Amino acid sequence: MRLRTWLLAGAALAGIWFVNKPADKPASVADQVKQAGVLARQCDLDGARAVLAQLKAAKAPSAQVKQVQADISNAATNCGKQQRREQAREQLTLDVAQALDAGKPAQAATRLATHVKRWGDDADTLELDARIKVALASAQLDAADACLARADHGCAEKSLLAAERYKRPELAARTQATRAALSKLLESALLDAPAGQ
Repeated sequence: MRLRTWLLAGAALAGIWFVNKPADKPASVADQVKQAGVLARQCDLDGARAVLAQLKAAKAPSAQVKQVQADISNAATNCGKQQRREQAREQLTLDVAQALDAGKPAQAATRLATHVKRWGDDADTLELDARIKVALASAQLDAADACLARADHGCAEKSLLAAERYKRPELAARTQATRAALSKLLESALLDAPAGQ
């Protein structure tokens, strides 16, 4: 055979190889085990189970199959708890909003305390706690204003102190205004007392 024939045959084989070569090398067993672990930790249990099925179909070593099964089993427990926690947090947010809209901040505080006792604190519960404390302090300031309107300085002082215990910066201006009104009422009471004797 001539050199030209060999070159044509080599070119034809190269063309056939390029046309028929596999697109991508399949992932190694170690990569698939790692991928299944990541999916399980992300609570994509269906994805992790699909990788497990691929490993079983490829007759992967039993150690790797058992590892993936353990990852899925552990994730199922954790993901179930996480899902229940998220549902409880959504319900808590709804309950707190309804209680605050109904003017019942004490009920909202009780509901939040129950949730935190069971599930612990997080950024969402801390935000709800701040909203509830603002509502509770506002209610105390409303009570103080009502007492001032009746010229009952003892009642006003008690409610004002209760509001100040919440230390809400959002209500600082209103608290100062109520404190000033109380001081004015006390001054007036002191000035009027000798005149009445």
